[in-house]
Amino acid sequence: MKLTTLILLFFTISSFSQEIKYSITIEDPCSERIEKGFDYCLEKNGIKYCATSKENRFVILPDYGEYKLTGKGIEELYIVKINKLVNSETFKAPKIREYYVSHSKHNYLFRNCDTLCNEIETDYYSNGKVRLRAEFVNGIVVGELKKYYRNGKIKEVSIYDKDGFLTKKTLFTENGEIKNE
Repeated sequence: MKLTTLILLFFTISSFSQEIKYSITIEDPCSERIEKGFDYCLEKNGIKYCATSKENRFVILPDYGEYKLTGKGIEELYIVKINKLVNSETFKAPKIREYYVSHSKHNYLFRNCDTLCNEIETDYYSNGKVRLRAEFVNGIVVGELKKYYRNGKIKEVSIYDKDGFLTKKTLFTENGEIKNE
């Protein structure tokens, strides 16, 4: 009788505690390709669950719920809600991207897909809110660069001189308070 109870208990627990595989894919708006996720982790209650390998790019989670997404290139808090119906998500990569150039007199160049940014350009989050707005000359920011949070609030205001050198930078919290100057 005890053996039967233990076996029944084992199967009951194992059927309710199935692991959840969660994956992220990235949509590249320039090439219109869907790519497997990047190096990322999901965090809940102080425990991080990270992508298992470069080939699979999925995370094994112990349960459903809300997780904080962290990873390379993720600059702000992003909450992922995982339930029985949702076990993957596709994120849209930005069109305007910043590239570090060590051999140039300017450390950063901005491209809109494969073209150097020129004139006033704006990039958007997948939710339609502005992500970045600036004036460019041959990929270099001149004048004001504004970056925004996903919720539409200002994140950063940077001022560049006519040669593309940063002269002032102000960072803001998501509440709109000055964070760092």
